[in-house]
Amino acid sequence: MSKDFLADDLPHASRQVAASVGVVILIGIALYMLDFQIANLIDDKAISPFWKQNFTLVRSVLENLIAGAFAALILALTYRWIVAFIDPRDRVIEVSPESITERLLKNARRSRNYVFLGNTATFVTAAVLPVLVDAARISGHPRIVKLFLLDPLDEQSVESYSSFKLRVAQTDSKVADINLARWVPRAQPAKGETADEIAAKVTAAIYLAAWSSLQSTMTVTVYLRRSFTPLRADMTDSEVVLTQESAEDSAVAFSSTGHFYGWYHKEADAQQVQATVLDFASERGKVQNLRLAAPSYPVAEIEEAIERLLHGFPHLKNLTARPGMLSLAAKRIANPTHAY
Repeated sequence: MSKDFLADDLPHASRQVAASVGVVILIGIALYMLDFQIANLIDDKAISPFWKQNFTLVRSVLENLIAGAFAALILALTYRWIVAFIDPRDRVIEVSPESITERLLKNARRSRNYVFLGNTATFVTAAVLPVLVDAARISGHPRIVKLFLLDPLDEQSVESYSSFKLRVAQTDSKVADINLARWVPRAQPAKGETADEIAAKVTAAIYLAAWSSLQSTMTVTVYLRRSFTPLRADMTDSEVVLTQESAEDSAVAFSSTGHFYGWYHKEADAQQVQATVLDFASERGKVQNLRLAAPSYPVAEIEEAIERLLHGFPHLKNLTARPGMLSLAAKRIANPTHAY
């Protein structure tokens, strides 16, 4: 595992190790100085045999403490070295909710490949995709992006996803108290997302993916699945970050050198052959002819551009019959939500 990866995962670890080593060394020096003073007392002829015997016992205890402290320090440092450098591959790191956004964006800046396994890709297309586009434009190195999304035309999947989101919204994710059960006030019923709202999120993601593909260094492909996933995986060259539907829950991350990383690539490969493919890279000429409006354009122009895009791809054409959904999608593109 690289030093960068360790530094990202354990931001205060180096300082903690240095402080611990310093404390142990200071304690060892203090004990050694005390041992030295006691040795001088033992050699002092003015000290009675009784006190010499007691000082000898105390000195023996001090020497054992010094040896034990330094032995424990050596063992601890050796263990840290083994964990950090010899076999770090399958280490799973918990990422706090407030750190997820920063971690995903940092991974995007350093990666040439980005695979998203999820449902609507709201955050990815609003915040991560612009980072990838800028990185490709500035560096000149191509970026390959694959987005696995919920098929907005599959009514059963959309309805199931909406029900799942509603359950998540009504669930308290705090750790349960196994020793005490009590009645709690009933929460206000959460409002579930409509089919049009979910379809609008996916449509906005598809549009932004198509817009990003207009840059020659961007290869963007969207895969529409007829099922939803309760977990979302953001895969980059360095690691996978696995997030939950609720923004209040922690995520987990694991290195690209470990076995877990390969599992999700296998999942992506399996989904790829089952999904409806929108390959915007190979259809770049068609996308250019559609005259897509930039995300900064007025909502009305974006809505017209969305309709042209949907007409341009046969699988998406039926979405044009839902004007309310198109309006919601255009508003999401013009006013994106960047926070995870």
